[in-house]
Amino acid sequence: MSFKRWKDVPEVQDAVTKLADSAQKYSALLAENTTDSKSQAQKLWSAMSASYWDVLLALVDAQTKSMPATLTFDPEERLFIDLGCLPGVLNLNSKFDPKAWLTTKCAGDIFPVMTFSDYIAESWAAVTGNEAPVPVIGMSLNDRINTLNEELFTAQGERDAFIDSLAAKYPTNLNLKQSLQIMDEFLISAMKVNMRVPEYREGDEATRQKLAQQRKAYNDAEKGIQLFVSSAQKNEANPLPIPQVEKFTAMHEKTKILAKEILYSQIDAVKIARRTKKITDTCSGMTDQMKRAELRAMITKKREYLTVPAKNARCDTSLLCQPDSMPIDYAKDFGIVREFTAMDVEMFNVPRVRMYGIPRVIFVPGQGLGTYDWSDHTIIIPAFPVGGNDKSVSYALGTFRWDSDEDRKLKTPYEQQIKENRKKSLLALASSFYKDYSLWLTKEKRGYRILPRETHKVFTLMFTVKAED
Repeated sequence: MSFKRWKDVPEVQDAVTKLADSAQKYSALLAENTTDSKSQAQKLWSAMSASYWDVLLALVDAQTKSMPATLTFDPEERLFIDLGCLPGVLNLNSKFDPKAWLTTKCAGDIFPVMTFSDYIAESWAAVTGNEAPVPVIGMSLNDRINTLNEELFTAQGERDAFIDSLAAKYPTNLNLKQSLQIMDEFLISAMKVNMRVPEYREGDEATRQKLAQQRKAYNDAEKGIQLFVSSAQKNEANPLPIPQVEKFTAMHEKTKILAKEILYSQIDAVKIARRTKKITDTCSGMTDQMKRAELRAMITKKREYLTVPAKNARCDTSLLCQPDSMPIDYAKDFGIVREFTAMDVEMFNVPRVRMYGIPRVIFVPGQGLGTYDWSDHTIIIPAFPVGGNDKSVSYALGTFRWDSDEDRKLKTPYEQQIKENRKKSLLALASSFYKDYSLWLTKEKRGYRILPRETHKVFTLMFTVKAED
């Protein structure tokens, strides 16, 4: 018997029994290893794939019947919902460690991260007007901001220590300690002005002036430190090696990236609350039965988009786990998301982010290449990537980049400045961009020249960071 806490719910057990019986027949047909049996097995697999939704909705209905404040899924339910795995019926690779998988936690980051079961629980909280539970694989917004603040403090300390170590080798009249203190103190203020956050954009004149003055102090101190490093590099007796200069630049840029991520996350708090309130207000006058139906509708609405990763990779669209398959490590995969995001620092400087905030990252069952769900402002990454983790993540971010390019800063040059793109349809152009963006992130940004010369030139122009005023 599967899903024992619902052993007395016929709808759940009937759906599971149907799937289990089909899985047994499927295995038997594959074992025959004939052309006819393989054809029958493929037809049966398609029917089994539809059963994923029958079991999922039965599980959700069983739990929402009592109208709980929070939805919770036990380990067996999470394995099924998030990986399409049903132990004893649909098994993963023998090397798969369910205990390690069940306790995986992703690092704090600008992106809210969750699994499909987390998404369902969050949706129920919005429908019922209750506080959203913390994602099983992620962190609350406050914890994510606190983690980013800790990372920033560490990054500033490492950069400052590096400059201190250089000061002993390269004497200077500049007050390096004071400059570093100013940079540490006014970094957030400087980024607020650079990003034109609501506090600066909509603040009173006194607030705007204060932030502007702090930004100027930061910029002056930054120029002093950069001048010191440049002078050390040009020192005739003992020039600072270029790798050391690059090390400083990377450490310093990391502090600015983290500061921006903190501000984006803080701004997101308002947008998340607004988005949730909109759903809650819409459902506030509904009966319990109508609220349960609304959750089903929200889940079903996601159904079509959960097949897009597989369609992008031209592979089986089933959300059931393939026999003997091995899912991604969420924490490692999310680390790739963070790495690639840092390579495209203008990613969030788009109207869609200013309107709706940072998109959620949702790990879903099934295979394929990552994608972006425009309707729900979510980045979708399949648990079983085709072509490797790097490719899946880069496709997801590429889709987001293309679909959120409402001011056509990418679309226009990509279409008009690359000769072979001028006659492509909109769909072909988008598909071409995903592939090129993936190569740009996974190869070009790591020092390998892969893209054609014309495409490389256009990508260099499109993704060159503009100097801040």
